[in-house]
Amino acid sequence: MEAMPAERPRARHWSSPLSMVLFPAALWIVLPLWGTHALLITLVLLAGIQWLAGEHRTRWAMVMILLLALLLGGQAELGIRLYPVMINVSLALIFLGSLRSTPLIERLARLSEPDLPPEGVRYTRRVTWMWGIFMTLNAVIALVLALWAPLHVWQVWTGAISYLLAALLMAGEWLVRRRVRRKVVQA
Repeated sequence: MEAMPAERPRARHWSSPLSMVLFPAALWIVLPLWGTHALLITLVLLAGIQWLAGEHRTRWAMVMILLLALLLGGQAELGIRLYPVMINVSLALIFLGSLRSTPLIERLARLSEPDLPPEGVRYTRRVTWMWGIFMTLNAVIALVLALWAPLHVWQVWTGAISYLLAALLMAGEWLVRRRVRRKVVQA
């Protein structure tokens, strides 16, 4: 029986990275200048851009519907506080859900290295787990802060600390990956 080739990942779309940059910018600019309603409307627009971009349309439709319901229900602050929770939960589901077939990180690695060796496949599976767990923990922390912390504490976590931790995790993974690749080349 012939082995099925790994599914080819689609090209990354510009909207996801843009949205990741726009959230903290909106959080630190829109919230202090125009308040929670304006920020929630901005988040609905960001979700709408993602939905229009066509990637993960169901996820972004659900985010938009929930945010609009909170806005119309007079719960703008709760809406802005839940946005990072929704995003982190959906990202965790994407990372962890991909482990049922070809892990997300493996698909990304195969863009630059189509003939990924078995060591690379194992490594990318572990990295996919790591990112899924990170997103899950970040969602839990964001939810706890959304429900019980003062707005400024929530803002510092979701608009700065969580991004810093993700950057540190990315940098650490890059350093480990270099070491792992060196070992594979030397073997």
